[in-house]
Amino acid sequence: MKNIIAGLSLLVAFVSLAVPSALAQKLKPEEILAKHLESLGTAEARAAVKNRMTMGTVLVKFISQKNQTTEGRVVMASTDAKNFFGMTLNASDYAGEKFVYDGKRSGIGFANNGIRSVLGNFVQSNNWIVEESVLGGSLANTWALLGTGKGKLSSDGLKKIDGKEVYAVGYSKKGGGDIDVKMYFDKETFRHVRTEYKRTSSAGIGTNPNQSSGFTETRHKVVEDFSNYKDEKGLMLPHTYKLLYSVSGQNGTTEIEWNFELSEFTFNQNLDEATFSVGE
Repeated sequence: MKNIIAGLSLLVAFVSLAVPSALAQKLKPEEILAKHLESLGTAEARAAVKNRMTMGTVLVKFISQKNQTTEGRVVMASTDAKNFFGMTLNASDYAGEKFVYDGKRSGIGFANNGIRSVLGNFVQSNNWIVEESVLGGSLANTWALLGTGKGKLSSDGLKKIDGKEVYAVGYSKKGGGDIDVKMYFDKETFRHVRTEYKRTSSAGIGTNPNQSSGFTETRHKVVEDFSNYKDEKGLMLPHTYKLLYSVSGQNGTTEIEWNFELSEFTFNQNLDEATFSVGE
């Protein structure tokens, strides 16, 4: 009898531990979203900010080119539905990046002499991530999850990033798209810690079966990591932001990493409308 009672006690204890975990796995995306918004700040603090500008430094590492580096400055600005994300870099062959949305159309700048970077080409092909303010996460006052995004959210349960449990949420463009977008939120704080974008292009077709067998599919991946959250006028915002672009396929692998350290946050300023000009 004692053994039976002991066994039942262990079973009850196991079930008690398992139930909260199971419930955590089944959090609806709307519940995760609500808790994420609370993690940014109170409803009053969020509503008080009409526009935002963020500035800092950026270090670019060309990983697949023997870790060559360049550095520069980054500026992000956002108001209403308008976004600006620009980098100025100290490299003769890579002057910078510019992703802008004026509320109606987006523009992706050239990195140098009328040529876009690999990142610029990726964003140009998927410009809705700028128009819906997915790229850059909560650093923008127009962050998709603050209500400006038109995508559909889906829950993917608990995952692990660097050994820490996170909630995975899918973000699907209205009408569909050819990239898979996953957002990750810290299990304890519900802060946004990562967004992953993945796209796979089919292998090429040769003039004969032997030639076709030599072609491989192309895999594109962009990963944004957000960390070092600090209070800025009542909002908890990331001060360290990392963006990794990688593509692998027929021509080998290319990897580039942008490391941003953000130190200046200003709110409710008279932003110049020219900042959001797409141009020709």
